Amino acid sequence: MKKITYTSLINRTLEMYMKGDYLEAYNFITENYKGIKGNLAQIYNFRYTIANKAGLEELALQIMSESIVEKGFWYQYHYLIEDEDLKSLNKYKEFDELLDICKKRELEAKRNEKPDLKIIVSKKINEQYKYPLIIALHGDQENIEITEDYWSSCVHKNYLLALPQSSQIQFSEGYEWKDIEKGSQELKEHYENILEKHNIDSDNTIIGGFSAGGRVALYSILKDIIKVKGFILVAPWLPEIDEWAPLLDKIREKGIKGYVVCGDKDDDCYECTRRFADLLSSKKISYELKIFKGLDHEYPDNFNEILQNAIEFISKS
Repeated sequence: MKKITYTSLINRTLEMYMKGDYLEAYNFITENYKGIKGNLAQIYNFRYTIANKAGLEELALQIMSESIVEKGFWYQYHYLIEDEDLKSLNKYKEFDELLDICKKRELEAKRNEKPDLKIIVSKKINEQYKYPLIIALHGDQENIEITEDYWSSCVHKNYLLALPQSSQIQFSEGYEWKDIEKGSQELKEHYENILEKHNIDSDNTIIGGFSAGGRVALYSILKDIIKVKGFILVAPWLPEIDEWAPLLDKIREKGIKGYVVCGDKDDDCYECTRRFADLLSSKKISYELKIFKGLDHEYPDNFNEILQNAIEFISKS
């Protein structure tokens, strides 16, 4: 049986939800979420929202209370009062109390929001060794922990892995790159900090990202924010790709190579990924495109192998 990951859990649940199979969706996520490494706050959000959609109002309130009161999570106030799936809970006093808790936590989180960065490196080889660098950006509503799980195998190849986390918090442990200028500026500061504090081979840097993280990664190359040898984009969300097309000449001029991965069932990113690949071909940019049949908006199961292949492709002269 195929292993259920956090992303596949969310995608499969959404698929059932979109079909109107609310009880099936609720049972699926509830039966499979334990032990999965991902954003537990988001899982709870799906559980109470879909439970309510299935007509299980008291259960929805119970799960929501467990999430907010017991687990300490919070969700955007405006989302909670505007979501049509939660409208029937407005008549409950307990719902108003939970809204108030979230509103206070959200204000506090917004006051204290700041970018984060995790560095993972293999044990020191020697004083003179310069580490090749991989920077990997999370997708929207994700975080460092989720990204680390997919990209950490590169450390065994003696790369230094840098995992930036956006300051733009959406809910508990869920961060986004909605403001691309702000995100790219944070990335620039992270990059400069890495070069200052670590012995890096600045000619051997790869930037990667999933979904909206891939958008920021590509933008950082096109705007000369960081110097890279190549990029690895997984299910990249590139809504402005035609607008950015003239800037892609920079990639060819600098000899930057790319490796792009996407599923043919990815409704959000498949078409823009194909368009991106067509533009890379037309501009004679060296790249590899891997399309996975039946894959939704998620990482392929064998991403560790794909990551190693991508690194080898980019590293070849």
